[in-house]
Amino acid sequence: MEKEAFGFAPGEPYFEAGKRWASPHNYNPEVRSMLSLPDRVMIHDVTLRDGEQTPGVAFSPQEKVFLAQLLDKLGVYSIEPGLPATQEDREVIKTLMEMRPRARIVPLTRVREEDVEAVVNLKCDGMLLEFGINPFLLKYVYKITPDMLVDDIKKFSTYAKKAGMYVEFMGWDAFRVEEWFLKDFFQEIAPYVDRVTISDTFGMGHPIATVHLVSKLRSWTNKPVGFHIHNDFGLALAGAIMAVSAGADLVHSSVNGLGERAGNVATEELALALEYLLGVETGVDLTQVASVSAAFEEASKVKVSDNKPVVGKRIFDVESGIVVHILRALESTSLTGNAIFPFPPNLVGRGSYSVRFGRGSGKNAVLMMLERLGYDVSTISDESIDQLTEEIKRAGLILKSVLPESILLRIVRDVIGEPMSESGEQKGG
Repeated sequence: MEKEAFGFAPGEPYFEAGKRWASPHNYNPEVRSMLSLPDRVMIHDVTLRDGEQTPGVAFSPQEKVFLAQLLDKLGVYSIEPGLPATQEDREVIKTLMEMRPRARIVPLTRVREEDVEAVVNLKCDGMLLEFGINPFLLKYVYKITPDMLVDDIKKFSTYAKKAGMYVEFMGWDAFRVEEWFLKDFFQEIAPYVDRVTISDTFGMGHPIATVHLVSKLRSWTNKPVGFHIHNDFGLALAGAIMAVSAGADLVHSSVNGLGERAGNVATEELALALEYLLGVETGVDLTQVASVSAAFEEASKVKVSDNKPVVGKRIFDVESGIVVHILRALESTSLTGNAIFPFPPNLVGRGSYSVRFGRGSGKNAVLMMLERLGYDVSTISDESIDQLTEEIKRAGLILKSVLPESILLRIVRDVIGEPMSESGEQKGG
């Protein structure tokens, strides 16, 4: 293969021929020295609970079991299948525990006796105790003091751990609270739980503030730290990556970014970013993310945007003449045309890229199309190629879309005619 260009020779760990070409700057020793990346990040998928809190989304018990099986095959570390407070979700949890998936079953558990009892009786792998820890919520909504909440967490955690359960506590709406309050609160509960998780419930944290707070939480508690974030300001993936960079080794995520308001950090985006950009293992089989995304899109009835990262239907479509020019040139090298994309389509379970035709099409795209259709481009004049290109551009501008193949073929035949057969005669059809 082409090993260098003007002295630049990409190599491991950020480059594998035909498979991976990430940024070398992510692996710069000075950059890595500023990060506290764990060797592996565990993905706790919350789609069946937080994703179902998307207004209008409702999964039947049968759907939850089916989707949980897909998540298990995908390779997530743990699954949050719903709320033990509801009879339907208890049946789902019971079924999953009988099936014994590889993924751990860790339901969201309110700091209430009936919830804790239900999870213990269902013999789940663990519980995610949760409560809003913003002091204004405690005072004006729940009518309790911080000390009362701490006492309940201690009591229920002790009870669950005596039953042999893993206990994680998540404090939500934590990023609108001063640091001193968080320090006092998490230091109090840390000896009673296995993991402390902090939630940027409204996605407000500057990525550097997230690094600071996660680092502090680790030092305050000396416990493994988890992270939960929503995407209200478009910062969910950035926040999650920075939490991991500060040493958080478990992140809550949701397929297709489903969740309250703007949703959670997307499971597929998180896994790809960690594995591909940073070389951090997640256990996720990336080749399955497209099919899992499609299943959740169908079950939730929430359409995935065509340009959504990782799983959008059009992210491997190209039209721009500039891009197609590069793609065509790279196709003749061992790098292949995939080198113009951030990652190969097959990495995430997609087919090959597609060249589309419309207002942005250029001469290189037209030549590629003609070759695919069986034309000998060496016999076609430059004037005809230019005319065909302009006709395609004009049609794309009028229709304001990529051209359907039927229209594209009609334009080609009108300008160029039918391709010639080996005998020199024009093909019919």
